[in-house]
Amino acid sequence: MYLNLMRWSVSSNGEGLAGTVGWWLFALALVLVLVVALHTYLGWIVLGLFLYYVVRPVARRLQQQGVSPGLSALLSLGLIMLPFIAVLGVFIVLLLAELAAIEATDVEGLLERLFPGLAIDTLPTSETELYAFVEALRSDPTLATLAPLVSGFVGTFTVQAFNALITIIFAFFLVRDERKIASWFRSTIVERESNVYDYLKAVDQGLASVYFGYTLTIIVISTVAVIIYNALNLIAPPGLAIPHAILLGFVTGLISVIPLLGRSLLYGAIVLYLTVVAYQTNIRYIWFPIVFYVVMGIIFDNVIRTYVRPFLSGRLFHTGLVMFAYLLGPAIFGWYGIFLGPLIMVVTIQFLRVQLPKILPD
Repeated sequence: MYLNLMRWSVSSNGEGLAGTVGWWLFALALVLVLVVALHTYLGWIVLGLFLYYVVRPVARRLQQQGVSPGLSALLSLGLIMLPFIAVLGVFIVLLLAELAAIEATDVEGLLERLFPGLAIDTLPTSETELYAFVEALRSDPTLATLAPLVSGFVGTFTVQAFNALITIIFAFFLVRDERKIASWFRSTIVERESNVYDYLKAVDQGLASVYFGYTLTIIVISTVAVIIYNALNLIAPPGLAIPHAILLGFVTGLISVIPLLGRSLLYGAIVLYLTVVAYQTNIRYIWFPIVFYVVMGIIFDNVIRTYVRPFLSGRLFHTGLVMFAYLLGPAIFGWYGIFLGPLIMVVTIQFLRVQLPKILPD
């Protein structure tokens, strides 16, 4: 009887091991199916995750005041994120226009980057084609003439609007149901005292720091810098305007991740350029570089250091790592790399910081 029990135990354990391996293989297959099915939406998924971390502190503050989770998520997204997305979209379009103005750019290539999937062949992109299209529209102003142009933009706009809607809905459910998701995860997947839980908690803290901190800091500084640069250009002497104000505003925000000297180097380069131009044009115009430095190098920079950075920026990661994540992310992945790059950095650094010491041999 004892031998029979031993055989049953070995057989049961063997079947259990085989079953576990089989389920892990099935889980891997499911992951592969999801990756293949959703890889075209990766950018929008990462954007939704970014929106969640930006909205979450506001939604939690509203819930502490007695607002329901659904209403707090709706208010946070509606009052903060929708205007934010609209401003960010306009800013990106203007930035690309600035880049196109600096160097002769292939119009078709620029349109393909701005509107993936757009029927480029149906659009007039050269001067000859544009002139012929205008002449045809003038002589025959009907829907048949406008159809090629409208069909190309409407199809692309509809697809991108749908993707943006899915992103906002995804962020809404993450914000509204975050407590339920966390509770289910702790009770079903991992225990609170497990290594996996510690690692995921560290990743969550890192993403909150980077997304709500550094990304929001870059966007705020870039937006305000663009406004100030264009305002200064309104009072600039003839021929002494700040060149490519939108592009320089974006660079001002991006270079802010470099500690101490980042923005100062940029301001110094702009002041030097304006001084040289003033000297060559009219020495009396030297007041403009001085005004620029007072506004940006003293007033604006002190506001950023005293109020904006302490309020928004996290301190969990070395600023050099964050800088490379933001620089290399868009270069490797495209437009959504500004969100995916920091995500990969956080997942990697927190693994090295939290989990790797636990699995290394003593």
